[in-house]
Amino acid sequence: MPSSVNSFMKCFVWLLISLAIGSIQPAGAQDRFFLQVEMGQGLFFAPNVDPYTFSTQIHPALGLGANPKNFMVSGSLAAVYNNPDWALMWGGRLILHISKLRKQPITRGPRVAYGTLHLAGAVLMESSELRRVSGGFIIDVWNSAFLISPRVGYDRKIERTFFEIGLGMGF
Repeated sequence: MPSSVNSFMKCFVWLLISLAIGSIQPAGAQDRFFLQVEMGQGLFFAPNVDPYTFSTQIHPALGLGANPKNFMVSGSLAAVYNNPDWALMWGGRLILHISKLRKQPITRGPRVAYGTLHLAGAVLMESSELRRVSGGFIIDVWNSAFLISPRVGYDRKIERTFFEIGLGMGF
């Protein structure tokens, strides 16, 4: 394994251990562990290749701070299809809360929050090689009952930029 990947792995493992220890909380405190699953479809921006990509991902996440859904660190496990190849990838993802999404009522009354907008960045590796880097948004509708995640990224193996939209749920 290259030394840069080995150093990255050591830092990532120590970060997860530190976060786990720091998140120990008294009984009755707000939940800090979440699970998000999603399936995404997208296209590569490249001539002379089949532009289709598909992924299914699972993200166990740890929420930090007073409101755990405002900043989350998660691991990632993904099965990715870039026509005609499949790959199993692993990595991590950071999620940062940006804003609440509110609906203005038709009649007089308070604005009702129906979702939140988050900024997300992810890294996926295949074996010990950095494979995909992506960033985008997560729109969390109805308290994680429905997640919409448009993202743009770069696949280093095929050296192409992609756009993907993921749909999922959180628990």
